[in-house]
Amino acid sequence: MNKFTTFAILLFIGHLAFSQALYRSFPSDVLGEDRNVKILKPRNYSKNPEKTYPLIIVLDGDFLFEPVAGSADYLAYWDQMPESFVVGINQRQSRYDDTEINQESGFPEQQSLKFMDFVMEIKQTMVNEYRVAPFTVIVAKDITANLASFYLMRKKIAVDALIQIDPDYSSMIQENLIPKISQMQEYNYFYVATPDDDDSLSEIITKETDSLFATKKNLNLKHDKIEGTNKYSVAAHAIPRGLDFIFQEYQLIDEEQLLEQDLAEEAKFEDDEKKKGMVRIIDRIQEKYRFIKEVYGVDMKLRLIDLVTIADYVEAKQDWDQLIDIGVLANEVYPDILYGRYIEGLGYEGIGRPSRAIKAFNAAYGLEPAVGISKEDVLDKVELLQIKEKE
Repeated sequence: MNKFTTFAILLFIGHLAFSQALYRSFPSDVLGEDRNVKILKPRNYSKNPEKTYPLIIVLDGDFLFEPVAGSADYLAYWDQMPESFVVGINQRQSRYDDTEINQESGFPEQQSLKFMDFVMEIKQTMVNEYRVAPFTVIVAKDITANLASFYLMRKKIAVDALIQIDPDYSSMIQENLIPKISQMQEYNYFYVATPDDDDSLSEIITKETDSLFATKKNLNLKHDKIEGTNKYSVAAHAIPRGLDFIFQEYQLIDEEQLLEQDLAEEAKFEDDEKKKGMVRIIDRIQEKYRFIKEVYGVDMKLRLIDLVTIADYVEAKQDWDQLIDIGVLANEVYPDILYGRYIEGLGYEGIGRPSRAIKAFNAAYGLEPAVGISKEDVLDKVELLQIKEKE
């Protein structure tokens, strides 16, 4: 993520300072006291009554909530991550008590264990009161990042992703972090950011651990040494980069990505002239959306912009049969607009079936214009094909 993008996100953070965030005093049965939290709802929550949203829990919410909320809102606006709930826990007066580690056992003290349970208490309350998807991210910094890592030590992992900013790991975490992550069976993300002059994690996250996780598709680990930052400024850069890493599979498709995937498929079948067994682009995009539903808990229809991207790419390759299939799929997902029928017509035109292409274009003419394609464009295609048929 470049510096301009980071700067733009920071501007959004300023905007959020004036936005409507819910401030709430949370009575905790676990702690036996009230704790203050801030909640930012997804901006389109009320417009989508069937939709569920990931949950981002922010420790040190008194100073990390706004940066996380701003980054999440900005990236969701550009469809680089799903809209999400952001909940910040105020620890201004309690962070050291909440995160204390027993020096002899290496485990959290009793108050710290209670605080960990309190975080899960908040998670359950959010699930009960809102349409929260079964995907939870915890964002934390230095000593709160260390405490959040102890969720990995439990038998049942309560979180799906951790963003650790300049973590101050205790000996227990240093010794057990990589083994515990490597044992996970579910899809998980672990993002760690440090200033570029900090080598404290060099013995924990090494080239050997990188190669270990490269063989396990469900485990996603990244140590990001961010150039030009210190222990204070690293958070402003780490938060959007961490969210970008965690939600990379959600992001919009681009043609460079399609080309890389095609080249990988071709390499697997380089000795097979007919390329039998290759995974088609249309199958890959459908798998992408299955992944979004199963891992992030977000059930969404194919975005029109993704369909346009793969159609343009396939058309440029003159893969007409697959273009027809994309047109059929687009018409199934967006039956009220002409795009699917129009693309289907282009495919039939490409394989030399003008009569079938004219039929598709005529069907497109009766639907709503979209993606810069007008009814006049459709008529032009029909007229040209009719002239060719008469020649």
